Amino acid sequence: MMQSRVKVLTLLSLASFVAAACTSEKVVYRDGPNYATPVASAASFVGYSDEASKKTVCGSCHVEKQAAWQTTKHANAWTDLTASGSAAAYCNACHTVGSLGNASTDSLAGYGSTKDARYHDVQCESCHGAGLTHISGPNASNYPLASIKADTGLKNGCGECHTGVHSPFLDEWRKSGHSQTHLVTATVQTNTACQPCHVAQGILPAWGMTANYVEKAAGSPALPAVCAVCHEPHGSAYDKQLRFGLNAATLGDNLCMKCHQRRSVPDTTGNSGAHSPEGPTLVGTAGWFPPGMSASDSIYGTHANLAKNPTLCAGCHVQRFTVTDKATGKFVFQETGHRFLATPCVDANGATTDSQTCAVTSQTFRSCAVSGCHGSETAARSSFLTAQARIAADTVEARRLVNLVKLGAKKADCTATTGAYNSCRGTNFNITLAEKPGAYVHNPFLIEQLLLGSIRALKADYGVTSPPSFDMTPALIPQNRQSAALFNNPFGGSK
Repeated sequence: MMQSRVKVLTLLSLASFVAAACTSEKVVYRDGPNYATPVASAASFVGYSDEASKKTVCGSCHVEKQAAWQTTKHANAWTDLTASGSAAAYCNACHTVGSLGNASTDSLAGYGSTKDARYHDVQCESCHGAGLTHISGPNASNYPLASIKADTGLKNGCGECHTGVHSPFLDEWRKSGHSQTHLVTATVQTNTACQPCHVAQGILPAWGMTANYVEKAAGSPALPAVCAVCHEPHGSAYDKQLRFGLNAATLGDNLCMKCHQRRSVPDTTGNSGAHSPEGPTLVGTAGWFPPGMSASDSIYGTHANLAKNPTLCAGCHVQRFTVTDKATGKFVFQETGHRFLATPCVDANGATTDSQTCAVTSQTFRSCAVSGCHGSETAARSSFLTAQARIAADTVEARRLVNLVKLGAKKADCTATTGAYNSCRGTNFNITLAEKPGAYVHNPFLIEQLLLGSIRALKADYGVTSPPSFDMTPALIPQNRQSAALFNNPFGGSK
């Protein structure tokens, strides 16, 4: 074949122009290694310049992305397949460079037609598309931007490979709340306060991500929390190519808590209730702290104990399980945890069902056991039912007392929207916190203490009373309390 060479761009103006057109990365223009001009049937996919050293032709200029990509599983997709003992011809398309994952519609592109080793592994072009035109004359108009769409029913995105019974990441994600974040309310796509957690194009810049992609263009439809929101396609310092760690020691550095930490404490400018307070609830800092309970006395439990649950939120919400047919023992489904359900409803084989309306007896608590938080599913289910019943009773009583206050002379205390929080406004906030989905699982110890403290405050401030049958003795004994010195580093505490 003819030999081509990545040319040195000597014109400074052209170099600057192309650098701006591609991404925010540092692009190095230099002589690259020789690469064979691809055959016509490869549809302009160029692949490796040297497969043995994992040097892509694209990496001759995009050296930083090349170096990061080499640390990912994508860079060893072909080797892993062949070493698995389960390789089959139908697997090849997702373990090589071709039309899957990008805008190409030619099923024989790249490896599909050539069977050439230069197209082994999931390389740059697997997501960006054919690179020959750009390599031959780099400019803004021919740079092959990747799409971050997970799945739209069209050709493109991570989901073209990450799907099916063995790798159902897309299939599960589509049924999760993450696939609907941009549709939660009618205004979420235009409200700048909502976009940093609800719209992919708002989340990425809020997290300091500046790379370019197709849907970044003005006027592009809003995307939900797609794969590329949590995962860095080119590789990262974290497991699974995550953008942030799962066991990070501060709320702002923990991947899940980057968003799941909004309005966890009262808003002094109004009466808005809790909104996405899962992270602070988990680590014991959420809520209106009534008299006698201060920030230095924040409460957390096993779920926030890194020694027992090292991946925190993901320990319960993202676990992998193999589902087999109980009658035959044959494989049915490989669950990846990308429905993000901690205790899902399951069918007779243990597979998560589409409908998530079921009795607690039809829920599986397997994640609770394998995460390290509970010794068994039975123990976890028992703890769940105990916390649920206790906090439900506390919530009912707190609301009853608030309603009594509203019937009295100081009812305005409950509806005030400015000034310091009083016990009526504070109790209302704690009720909204307790009623958030999963609150009594994330931290039942904190929620119970907040509600009981709120009830005491209402009694002291307004003279309302509880019936003798209501037990003010805490039923859920906190396992851990954090000292004031540890309050700003909640995962640093010990038992």
